Amino acid sequence: MCNSARCDYNAGFIIVKPNNTSKELYQAVKSVTGESPETDDQVALNNVINALQNRQTGLKVTTLNERRFLSGREYFEKPRRWFPLNSDDKCIEKNYSNCAAVVHNNWIVGKAAKVYRFREHLMWLFDGDDQYYTSSTRLYLTYTNKAHTDRKLFNKRRAIRAESEISALKTAMTIGYLLNRTVILPKFRVGQRALQNPLNSFIHIKTFDSEFSGKYRESIFLRHPKVPPQVTYGLYEQAVVMDGTVSSTSSHPNVTVSGFDILRQFGEIKARVLAVSSLHNIKVVLENSNGDVAFSKKLDRAFFRSDYRQGKQW
Repeated sequence: MCNSARCDYNAGFIIVKPNNTSKELYQAVKSVTGESPETDDQVALNNVINALQNRQTGLKVTTLNERRFLSGREYFEKPRRWFPLNSDDKCIEKNYSNCAAVVHNNWIVGKAAKVYRFREHLMWLFDGDDQYYTSSTRLYLTYTNKAHTDRKLFNKRRAIRAESEISALKTAMTIGYLLNRTVILPKFRVGQRALQNPLNSFIHIKTFDSEFSGKYRESIFLRHPKVPPQVTYGLYEQAVVMDGTVSSTSSHPNVTVSGFDILRQFGEIKARVLAVSSLHNIKVVLENSNGDVAFSKKLDRAFFRSDYRQGKQW
């Protein structure tokens, strides 16, 4: 990013020519950050670039094509691109973010949020020792969030809607715990227009990961090319039978289902992916065993609100 006075170069994606001037640049950056560890690497890089250019060392710096090498703000946030491009999205001048050669995963805070966002966009290939994508034995659970048809009512009760999405996710994580199934996230209907959004648009990912890392998958998971066909096509749909006790208000009843009922309904299903439809207004009550109590405490610790950039939790 440049203005009339100076350029502010991003330290995240750089092409460096192997010459003595480049060596001098990075040796100076290393010296600055070594003497002052709290100094941001990008601040250090820009300060050293300006110092070397003022000394007329011959250092030459230019920016990459901003229409091909995009920041996280330009690629994800400005066009409100929360999920992967469709196959028919063409590279055209008026929508240059479709023409990206490299996307820099910045303008979002924290490693956990960066990894989640790249996974949600099919931009993450690392499988890891736990076979994140390719496991031949792992079982999954997925569900959907209902569309809200009364837009006027939704706009008045945005916070209520977000809490409803969180409650459904808590229920899904609880069912996943009981059945030893990894939860595949739905798309979440939060925000001003109740459009589909990713988890990081309203949940603090780092906090969620601190309790449930490895226990969930991004909403786009089944489209990932590394996921085995027996998982991709191994979907078994069955709704939660709501034969528990009904409570709360008559307009938005909460159905309470015991953990025993969940095991009775789904415990013998061997399908790789179990789809249970909507979980809004359904609460699963656990027993008082040590394991169940420990899991309930994880639920209490895992959920904090945040915004898309993950700047803070509240």
